Amino acid sequence: MKKSLMLALVLSSATTLAAQVQIREGMLDLPTDEEGPPDVNPPFDLFVTKFNYPYTLRDNITDRQKVVRYKTLELENEHLKVVVLPELGGHLYTCVDKSNGAEMFYANRSIRKAQIGYRGAWAAYGVEFNFPVSHNWVSMSPVDFATIRNADGSASIWVANVDRAYGMQWRVELRLAPGSALLEQHVALYNPSPVRHRFYWWNNAAVRVHDDSRIHYPMRFTASHGFTEVGTWPLNAAGRDLSVVGNHLDGPVSLFSHGSREAFMGVYDPRSRAGVAHYSSPEDAPTKKIWSFGGDADGIDWRRALSDDMSAYVEVQAGLFRNQETYGFLEPQESIRFVEYWMPVRAIGGITRANPEAVVQVERKSGKAGTVDLSVGVNVNRPVRGGHFRLKDGARVVHEEPLDLTPAQSTVRVKAGLSAAPRYTVEVVGGDGHVLLTHTEDTWDYAPESEIRLGTQPSPKVVPPDQRSDGELVSLGDTQERDGRLLDAWATYRQGLARFPESLGLLKASGRLAVALKRPEEATPLLTQALARVSNDPEVLYYLGLAQAAAGDTAKARTAFEGAQILAPFRAPARLELAGLEARGGDLPAALLRVRSIEEESKEAVRAGAWEVALLRRLGRSDEARIRLAHGQALDPTSNLLRHEAVALGAADPGLWLHLAGDPERVLDVAEDYIGLAFYDDAIALLDRRYPTGEGVLAEAGTPSPQEHPLVAYYRG
Repeated sequence: MKKSLMLALVLSSATTLAAQVQIREGMLDLPTDEEGPPDVNPPFDLFVTKFNYPYTLRDNITDRQKVVRYKTLELENEHLKVVVLPELGGHLYTCVDKSNGAEMFYANRSIRKAQIGYRGAWAAYGVEFNFPVSHNWVSMSPVDFATIRNADGSASIWVANVDRAYGMQWRVELRLAPGSALLEQHVALYNPSPVRHRFYWWNNAAVRVHDDSRIHYPMRFTASHGFTEVGTWPLNAAGRDLSVVGNHLDGPVSLFSHGSREAFMGVYDPRSRAGVAHYSSPEDAPTKKIWSFGGDADGIDWRRALSDDMSAYVEVQAGLFRNQETYGFLEPQESIRFVEYWMPVRAIGGITRANPEAVVQVERKSGKAGTVDLSVGVNVNRPVRGGHFRLKDGARVVHEEPLDLTPAQSTVRVKAGLSAAPRYTVEVVGGDGHVLLTHTEDTWDYAPESEIRLGTQPSPKVVPPDQRSDGELVSLGDTQERDGRLLDAWATYRQGLARFPESLGLLKASGRLAVALKRPEEATPLLTQALARVSNDPEVLYYLGLAQAAAGDTAKARTAFEGAQILAPFRAPARLELAGLEARGGDLPAALLRVRSIEEESKEAVRAGAWEVALLRRLGRSDEARIRLAHGQALDPTSNLLRHEAVALGAADPGLWLHLAGDPERVLDVAEDYIGLAFYDDAIALLDRRYPTGEGVLAEAGTPSPQEHPLVAYYRG
């Protein structure tokens, strides 16, 4: 990085106060590849695996560059400086370790675009949040954002997006606490839509590397995409040590950790004596992956295409599921929350183990007279005063010495002349006696080798179509839905029903999918037949209610939703639909009771919370509305509906109109909620408004202002 840019990133703030984290907005100039006009008529391929409608395609990338001034969101404490780009997918662009000026992530000096993303244009830099699909629709687009000061002195940058294809939301809170070198990443994945949708989550962090950079993943085995091959690590079948970046000479490296339950991974660069470690527990984002374009001719071409300085990077990736071919379903009103952590590594030679408290590098070298010398490097993420560094042989302490260390420092302790036989345990102990980190040499949480099958993995048995049972057909259709092939799944279910017309599984699956495909007239008889078999199935009742409501049969829909909400799996979405029925029928107090009953059991149902605020305001209970508004914004400060409700309750938020102006879909999303509650005057006020244009509006190229968007006019009508 040029010295001037580094100084700007590290020192652009006024004096940093140790008592609280600084948070601010700024600007950053980056040379950027220009694009021609987007394709506003993408193929209507909604029901195939990789679809873009109603997004435009961004495949008109030119070979011209210009300097673009991007808005930045910045966090800074004594140890780290975080920069986020809300105009470019909410990417975490860089995190600078202030003790040595090293960047934890690949802060590409220019935004060079290639046709890699779902819509085409994509660039390599920083940390990319991938939900519900990889290199998703807004990876290069403005997203929702907020900056928050927290009561404990920490501060947070929030970035989020509701996609147009599925209507699902991801939210990421990046939090930095005073005195800490730990960057917390709190993730929420939420489905506010009325039907289930497929999803995955992968957190892709680009890290700048050189040929001698080392990949530190605690694994012995790797799996390929699709889990077709299982290999060994770090030496692969060809004998190459893939933990050394310079050995990536046989094409891209794209490998998933297999047979390891360890929670950390990282990359260390000997040249800069710096690196980055990631931690996510098996209960959060358990799957680890390493990606590299490699250093062969094709890899060099990619370096040339994606950078102006021929720089190389690898991607440290964490996900929820086994690999990037595996999708799950988020049910309506379902939310998933988890935490990931990032931490700098400095001047300790590598990464043997890391957790949110500390990082250690343990190396054993031959000593005199058959003994060994044990070298242990330590970084801590919070200050340690009056602590201890220990070496143990089993339960016996063989060496102990005081440890006082700040996150800006590192220490390497060497104990010489140890007996070579034991495998020693390292303990980093805090001043209060709490063990911050422990590691025993050559010991990680691995599956037994006897459970690992190397080489080509067996393929699933393929049953001829005419011999498949109804259960096998349901399973096939489910797989097709997970892959996004909805019309293929529909054909599978229909073919299955032709052979097994009484199959409960096929009736449920085809009826549910018919609702998602907006075919209520086909869904109703299928779900009615399923209900005759199992009269209290909450999923059947819920989707039958949606079909009946879409057909205009409100009375039957109400009965179905009331039946669905008795059992937990569909209680929240059924009650939300009932709240909408009550509100549209003019009974706002009943609607309020419904949404409050959702929040009592589903604390993460953000949409229900926003409806509660709107209902309280319309009922004239403004003080209660403001209290619930504060509660809702603590869960989701990026919510445009809650921001609009705050303005309706008297708050000043001029930035709201600039933000809504950047994407007509934001206006439509808020208006749809008001229409769903029959608050037509609130919706019309939004749809009638003349939004600002020009300076201050963060919009994707080719996006019309809301007042010029045909759907806004349609909704207004």
